[in-house]
Amino acid sequence: MYPLNPRDPSFFDSTKLLKEFERIASVCNGCRLCFNYCDSFPTLFKKIDERGAVKLTLEDLREVSSKCFHCKMCYVNCPYVPPHEFMVDFSGLMEWAWLFFKTKEGLSLRDYLWEMLDAMRFARPLARALISRGREIMGMHREAPELPVADRGFRERFRPNRIGNPKAKVALFPSCLVENSFPEIGEDLVEVYSSLGIEVVVPNFVCCGAPMLDVGDAERLRKNAEHNAEIMERMVKEGYDVVSPIPTCTLMLNEYSRVLGREVPKVHDAMEYLLKLANEGKVQIKGKLEKSVAYHPPCHLKYLRVGYPGVRLMRSLGLKVETSNKGCSGMDGGWGLRNYETAKRVGSKMMDYFRESRADLLVTECPLAGLQIKRASGRQPLHPIQVLKEAMRNA
Repeated sequence: MYPLNPRDPSFFDSTKLLKEFERIASVCNGCRLCFNYCDSFPTLFKKIDERGAVKLTLEDLREVSSKCFHCKMCYVNCPYVPPHEFMVDFSGLMEWAWLFFKTKEGLSLRDYLWEMLDAMRFARPLARALISRGREIMGMHREAPELPVADRGFRERFRPNRIGNPKAKVALFPSCLVENSFPEIGEDLVEVYSSLGIEVVVPNFVCCGAPMLDVGDAERLRKNAEHNAEIMERMVKEGYDVVSPIPTCTLMLNEYSRVLGREVPKVHDAMEYLLKLANEGKVQIKGKLEKSVAYHPPCHLKYLRVGYPGVRLMRSLGLKVETSNKGCSGMDGGWGLRNYETAKRVGSKMMDYFRESRADLLVTECPLAGLQIKRASGRQPLHPIQVLKEAMRNA
């Protein structure tokens, strides 16, 4: 487990970092399964071919780590991840390296602007103007899709659903995307959960920290993790399960042990949690919807290793679901908006699939992948929870 906490003594151990880079590079060189996942791998393999893995430098690692956008697909598909004796975690190494270098170099004004987007609920008009007319200030690519800013955020719309003798109790981590850009996802989740007898509360969580990892702000990542972990621990003691509808946030929250150096409560994917309750007989999900679905499985959902619970639930209610399996969307938050030429190339197969799809509904748990889907198809994709809401109304 690589340290992501700048207060961990090993975080700034450049000798250890370089040796681990050389070790992992040697294993990757003999495999090369990931040669076309992101630009980190072609860059790495070119350097190995020129000089060999044992002659790699920290400058090489700086360049390789800058091209990683943390999709985690290399980990998902690697044959040598733990518990294999080679203990390869390339994505984890890139995260440590990126935070290491950015902590030493310092953050730019643009870096701070990107990680401040989680606070847009306090100044929506300013955030909207910055995103739509401040592309140069933000370093946003001129062709990148625009991230919407809702007039009213999810927390403004949320009404507590206190339920007597609830089937389950959920502390919802809504995510910045649901709070600020797609509040309807949160509203529909609360409606579905409430109809099933699940109590939902929304504690005072802050951003999960994914934007901080993206720009390399290790200290802000640690502070956010500490704040959220304390809330999670308290809510679990009070009998709540922590749930998030966005796989990236679910992944980040479950990585807090690497950030804080201690165990933290498990966070459930929203669809995984519903399927779990249904399998345990605690809820009965009834409804019917005879429509076809083209579904994009988010990279970070794959990393969570919970399968495709949204697909299973949709199929159980009569929907015909086809899974795209056309790879990553290439977006990954601010990185894709800043590096949209690369994001388009990485996501081209997925975009072609949805451009040609004739399915009734386009569906994904990842709103950022949804930006690519909408760009390709001209249609707004739905979150699986929104499809469930429609199906359950036909119960």
